[in-house]
Amino acid sequence: LKAGGQRQPPAAAAPASPPFPVRPAPPGEAAGAAMAEQVDESGTYSSMAPQSSYNSALHLSLDGALTGQETYTLASMGGKECWGTETDLDENAYGAAAVAIVKDTTKIYQQLRDKVPFKAVALTCARLGFSLGIMLVNLVFQILILWYIYIFVVKPSTRHVQVLYAEFHASTFDDQGNLDKEAWEDYHNKIDVCQVTMSSRTFYFGILTLWALLMMMELRSCQRVAMDIWGLRSVKSVNEVLDFVTTGSYELGGRCLIVGLTPAMRWALLGFICIPRAIIGVCLFVIGCQWLSSSASFADMTLNAMALEFVKNIDEILYDSILPRELKREIAETNLFKIEAQKTLADVNRAEWQGYKRTASWVLLMGSFLFVYGAVLQTVLPFDLSQLHTLCAAEVHTSQTPLCDLWTWRGWSESCYPYGVFVER
Repeated sequence: LKAGGQRQPPAAAAPASPPFPVRPAPPGEAAGAAMAEQVDESGTYSSMAPQSSYNSALHLSLDGALTGQETYTLASMGGKECWGTETDLDENAYGAAAVAIVKDTTKIYQQLRDKVPFKAVALTCARLGFSLGIMLVNLVFQILILWYIYIFVVKPSTRHVQVLYAEFHASTFDDQGNLDKEAWEDYHNKIDVCQVTMSSRTFYFGILTLWALLMMMELRSCQRVAMDIWGLRSVKSVNEVLDFVTTGSYELGGRCLIVGLTPAMRWALLGFICIPRAIIGVCLFVIGCQWLSSSASFADMTLNAMALEFVKNIDEILYDSILPRELKREIAETNLFKIEAQKTLADVNRAEWQGYKRTASWVLLMGSFLFVYGAVLQTVLPFDLSQLHTLCAAEVHTSQTPLCDLWTWRGWSESCYPYGVFVER
């Protein structure tokens, strides 16, 4: 209050800053400056601001914290500060092979060029040999195990279920396809045939869906690696492939960025890592669907799905169990770095929409494949097992009802198990 008792008007509020970090606008970007002024007292854009303010925001370069980009001073680019997206390599046999093909071969070339001591070259060759050796062992293991599973597990399991279903048809139906109820009541393999997983379509497709999601994760990981490799810039010399951003020297090592690839390196990565991984993933997916479809019981189908997860993780098992800790640290410190312009809000939105489209495409592809496989492509049993499902309703209910539900406290449950006689209820 002033001395005369009049209220002093409030001080003008400081202008609010934009709701996200932006780079300073060049003098010619008047639209961007106007946009920054059209914020309310809470720091958000006013709903009454002209539509052009949002259009201006789309073209402002954002801070790396909002876009996921990093900025480095790269020696391979002549000491220029570059924006880009850094991507981790998978820490498995495939990632180890990728580092060997790019980083270790480049270091060996540079060491031979600079005539460094033989021990240093031998150490790099040891890293190269271990990483490529793990990759070869992984390929042999996965291919052989897939083949043996198909020959010794999937085919016998398929025949067993087919024989069981054929015996059920021959024993409980006449030549015209009419059910003999008395034969069904006396059928000796009633319990076994009612455990066939395809008789419960909900359970069958539920487990298949979980398996499809697991393999979609593997195949999408392969797709992302291929896209990251393809997105790196092309270089003519191996001297432009690597940048050691913490030490600046390949001799000292440290954090390493793969900023470019020669044509030979790019095709070696795609042909030796991405393509074999994708082929093995597709084969494992199809063989897994066949194995799950031929499961003779609901318990077997659940356990088979867990066994297939073991086959999928062979590359990670070999990586974690065999490679030395120092080599795994070298691999973890090596990332891909795609050099690109500083992203704007429009770039971020476009990338997000592309991600949604890719995800929707994968889900649609997997859903369509599961339906077509279950209804058309699978060769285990007929798709329509509704008659078996109806006949087994009472048997399934009996199998789900415990013989005794009394507590063991003070021997209460003993009454469920009388001596000398057994009456199944």
